[in-house]
Amino acid sequence: MRDQESGGEARQAPGIDPSIRRGLTQPRLSRRDMLKYAGAGAGALGLSALASACGVQGATATSSKPGGVGSPSWWAKQKLHHKVNFGNWPYYIDVLKGKHPSLERLTQLTGIKVTYTEPINDNVPFYAKIRPSLQAKQYTGYDIVVMTNNSPPLGYLISLGWLVPLDHAMMTNFSKYAGPLVKNPSWDPGNKYTMAWQSGWTAIGYNSSMIKNPGTSVDILFDKKYAGKVGMMADPQELGSLGLLAIGVEPARSTESDWAKAAKKLQQQKSDGIVRAYYDQDYINHLKNGDTVVSQAWSGDIFQADLNHATSDLRLLIPHEGGMFWTDNMCIPMYAQNPKDAMTLMDYYYDPQVQAVVEYYDDYVCPVPDAQKVLLNPTGWAAETLHAMKPSIGLPYAKTANAATVFPDTPAVQASRPYYQYKSQEELTAWNNLFLPITQGS
Repeated sequence: MRDQESGGEARQAPGIDPSIRRGLTQPRLSRRDMLKYAGAGAGALGLSALASACGVQGATATSSKPGGVGSPSWWAKQKLHHKVNFGNWPYYIDVLKGKHPSLERLTQLTGIKVTYTEPINDNVPFYAKIRPSLQAKQYTGYDIVVMTNNSPPLGYLISLGWLVPLDHAMMTNFSKYAGPLVKNPSWDPGNKYTMAWQSGWTAIGYNSSMIKNPGTSVDILFDKKYAGKVGMMADPQELGSLGLLAIGVEPARSTESDWAKAAKKLQQQKSDGIVRAYYDQDYINHLKNGDTVVSQAWSGDIFQADLNHATSDLRLLIPHEGGMFWTDNMCIPMYAQNPKDAMTLMDYYYDPQVQAVVEYYDDYVCPVPDAQKVLLNPTGWAAETLHAMKPSIGLPYAKTANAATVFPDTPAVQASRPYYQYKSQEELTAWNNLFLPITQGS
């Protein structure tokens, strides 16, 4: 577990389940909660609050003009200031003795000093925080922020003209090393505004000691022989996406008619007594202790469970219908003060040596497949840094390198599915009105 109080990095401290460390559990839940609360109309993230926070009323998009911000001529005028402000999610970058080796190396190579902070715990509140500055055409305080593709704020930032189009002439590492999952993504064709930081899947976790032949389909979650032992997610976005996969529809291409059919199938699954419960982040505990034998799951949780001998029977299945693939994306807010420094940092993280160090700490889906080769045979700076990190992390580098949840094989890449991108608040409401009631009541 990464000690959130003292900054320690011991991945497998005695007596502490390693899945409690950052992994996917807490951040994925907090990001998804936005949709659940929005659909229910509850609390600070009810529908009206979400609409207000996201600036869907009264905002004016920045026009794209020849020679304007983000154009080749504009980028040609930008200079390095040797400083950059980078806002990220907590516990999402390499750490060694309270410092970030990858950031220190960037400074050594380029002279750019990085002010690295962790202000993002949920996409919507963070967006609400920076929106007033963007509306006022002022610097947000960040030159780089990291936003999730399946959360409405990233779409709002793009559609309102509040992200700086990237300088593709500076994306040399990205062009050479970025993997197919993060190049030309559906949420940002041509990587006009974003470069992936890290990614992951929502797929299926199962107990291999109880299920010897899981098959390759989402149908396992609807199999009556596992009645009362199946875990489903309470998050309406995850639940609805799985339902769509189960009826043979890709969520990103679905219609409201498809949503109704998916909801009907999920309601039948519930009525048949197949579902034990609809879980938030605690689904992993029920899968570990045997309350469930198969469950919707986040890829990072299953990787972390495998590090613990007591739960090493847990396996991840990315079904042939697809695993829901999410990505946290680096982007440059409009009015950034150090855009060229930001581009330098963003492309630097596509160096395989740098990504190898990040992945050894993070264990997310790596955007740079060649980082696997570095972990299997580290040299130079990466070897020195990994060697220094190993006592605190406690794993052989090959454990990360050979993890299918970090460096996926071709079938997993082909089975990755993007989420539906809501085109309006009405669509979000319609989705939640269908899938939220399934998770509630008897």
